[in-house]
Amino acid sequence: MGLPLIIVTGLSGAGRTTVLKALEDKGFQVVDNLPFLMVPALIEYLLSHNAPEQSTAIGITSTDSDTANTKRVLSELQSNTRIEFRIIYLDCSAEKILQRYSESRRPHPIGSQNLQSAIKTEEGYLSSFKKIAEIEIDTTDLSVRHLRTILHHYFSGNPSKEKNPKILLISFSYKRAIPKFADLVFDMRFLSNPFYDINLRNLSGKHKEVQHYILQDPRWMIVEHHLKEFLINSITGYEEQGRSYLTIAFGCTGGQHRSVFSAEYFHNILKKLNYTCTIEHCELEGQN
Repeated sequence: MGLPLIIVTGLSGAGRTTVLKALEDKGFQVVDNLPFLMVPALIEYLLSHNAPEQSTAIGITSTDSDTANTKRVLSELQSNTRIEFRIIYLDCSAEKILQRYSESRRPHPIGSQNLQSAIKTEEGYLSSFKKIAEIEIDTTDLSVRHLRTILHHYFSGNPSKEKNPKILLISFSYKRAIPKFADLVFDMRFLSNPFYDINLRNLSGKHKEVQHYILQDPRWMIVEHHLKEFLINSITGYEEQGRSYLTIAFGCTGGQHRSVFSAEYFHNILKKLNYTCTIEHCELEGQN
């Protein structure tokens, strides 16, 4: 076992600071804004001064345009047997980054007069990181809370003792957007909508009354077996391909009834199969 080391990088405004704070809360030693070419020197220091199990997260900005040396150092880190090296790459749409910078009124680290040009230049600088990132998260439609939940999913427990892949199940509303980081997405709007029952409207798919309503839907009775079989076979396939993480999303109109029920239902099934699962309901604030 080598020194656990995570590089956190990605587009400026995509959430690097949030990720580093979340990792710090989980016990990581955090170093931010370090020029990437100084990472080897930091690693040598950590190896000689740190306990071998102390995990370290390093935040890397995009101001270094020395792509040739960046590729060289990345290659050295990948082949260094004394460290367990991983990269988290944070992506985001240009429109959302423009919005965030407009709201914060902070200058972009690239320093270009044109923000859109700065984003494109930054994407070029970071392309080598993105190509080999183990974890890539698109934060365009994520709140800070949801981003922290995803990180908890990735960095909870002891991976060596768990059945892979670690699975995150999400319920969401089609009124907003399909989660871009989801590997599998299921549209549950074919089921009868409990919203139109006045007694169920203010409840969610976590309530027994809503669950009973959906379980009695003939379409659920037909689809449930096939969906379960598809999911288990898909997860097995991802596992055989060496995937460590998998995100499964269930959507409905409001993200309150059918999608929540489906996420909860399959969460229970996968837990019984000894998979490590986390569940997140995007529209149920404080009820996850």
